[in-house]
Amino acid sequence: MITTLYSIYSSTIGKKNNFNNKFIRFIIKHYLNFFIPIYYTLTKKQLSSKQGDFIVSLTTFPARIDKIWIVIDSILRQTLRPKKIILTLSELQFEGKKIPSRLIKLQEEKLLEVIWSSDDIRSHKKYLYSMLRYPDEIVVTIDDDFIYEKSMLENLYDHHQIYPDCVITHLALERNGANYSDWKNLLLKEVKPTYNIMQFGGSGVLYPAYSLYSDAFDKTKILELSPLADDLWLNAMAIINSTKIVKTNYKFYLLPLIFKNNKELYAKNVLEDKNNEQIKNIESYYGSILTNISFN
Repeated sequence: MITTLYSIYSSTIGKKNNFNNKFIRFIIKHYLNFFIPIYYTLTKKQLSSKQGDFIVSLTTFPARIDKIWIVIDSILRQTLRPKKIILTLSELQFEGKKIPSRLIKLQEEKLLEVIWSSDDIRSHKKYLYSMLRYPDEIVVTIDDDFIYEKSMLENLYDHHQIYPDCVITHLALERNGANYSDWKNLLLKEVKPTYNIMQFGGSGVLYPAYSLYSDAFDKTKILELSPLADDLWLNAMAIINSTKIVKTNYKFYLLPLIFKNNKELYAKNVLEDKNNEQIKNIESYYGSILTNISFN
């Protein structure tokens, strides 16, 4: 039933944004936000017998910590399980390293590894510390505010088998100049290897080992050039490293978790025009790598 509703929800994406489609998405989103936590609580996790050669990495902050178990559970119930799941948290945000009992239980069951950082580099925590700790591993990044459909990881990994040297993403924007608002959401369209799209981290993004330029892990540069936009930063680091990006034909769109008093990074970046500022910062430092790409 969950997959069926997820499919219906996704089928309205890219269609005329009329009342009917908005209403369908609203009802399904709220129903699944109510039903899935109950379902996960009452049913035992059946870990897939199939394991992929990758780890999953994410981060969160105090306002979302109580629901992060839902995101993690949706990963544990995938048709292709990861080698491990890593959650990076900042010691500055969690006094005494206190976390919910559900996460402690997952740690005890060896289903979750928690990395504690002594600083806070915001959304960049989702990849930086796990990649530094496991430099030879394939890393799949996810966000803390989506419930993932069960075939998400397997679809990513299947595309990795075809394009082993590329970054693989389920969602992407087609870049069009230096104005972020002009970048087109490609929705469910498949895109072959290219330098001309930007991967969207929340959709599930697979990074082969050593696919990023070394500056990707330079915290000084991150905070100076792109402190609020990990997707922009990782996109530039892949391109500079001559790593192309592939967008899959995955048919399921993202189902958001509902939070009270939600402070979205997206809203801060787009509505306050922070993305354009960070694009300019990256271009000023590295050259016009994001807007004047002459190779495909």
